Amino acid sequence: MSVASPITALPPDYAEAYHLRITQPHLWLPLLVMTVLAVTLAIVVAFVPLILYHSGGAPLVFVHPPPSLVSPLGMGLLLAVLPLHEWVHGQTIRRYGHRPRYGIKWYALFTTADNAYFRRDEYVRVLLAPLWVISLAGMALLWWMPLETAQWIALAIVVNASGAGGDLWMAWVATRFGPEALIRDEQDGMRVFLPERALYSP
Repeated sequence: MSVASPITALPPDYAEAYHLRITQPHLWLPLLVMTVLAVTLAIVVAFVPLILYHSGGAPLVFVHPPPSLVSPLGMGLLLAVLPLHEWVHGQTIRRYGHRPRYGIKWYALFTTADNAYFRRDEYVRVLLAPLWVISLAGMALLWWMPLETAQWIALAIVVNASGAGGDLWMAWVATRFGPEALIRDEQDGMRVFLPERALYSP
């Protein structure tokens, strides 16, 4: 699939139509609901295949894990999954010709791109890429890994989904606008720009 040239300056006939900051208090409840839905779906996506793939093996042992299960590998997977989440955001940003910038704000990791305007569909793909990529890769690994390692991978899929609530909310907001919308990412939200003719048409 060919990628259109990146947009680094707002076209002169565009104007801001919407500004979203996901840190606003009135959004805490919908973000919580979105996060719970994402985590619930991830539990089904991760643990149902895990049980099916390993149905002939030992039972799941997370409830009373043996010392061998609490391993550096397992803990490393959980510690790495959220930085990996942001890295996938960044690689998708690179795909659309922009340079990602990583950081921490309010004790949360973030990825953004300075002086970058994304077409609506590009931005939605940037937002959703970590949820899809990590979930699908994790599901594939569940098939090949021994049970103890596979359980950590399943848990990492769930942890990854726990960090996708804001991404899902912003993706939903973005799809409310037409494909001509341009979106500038911010550390804690986004700004949507539309052609002025669309803003002032009856």
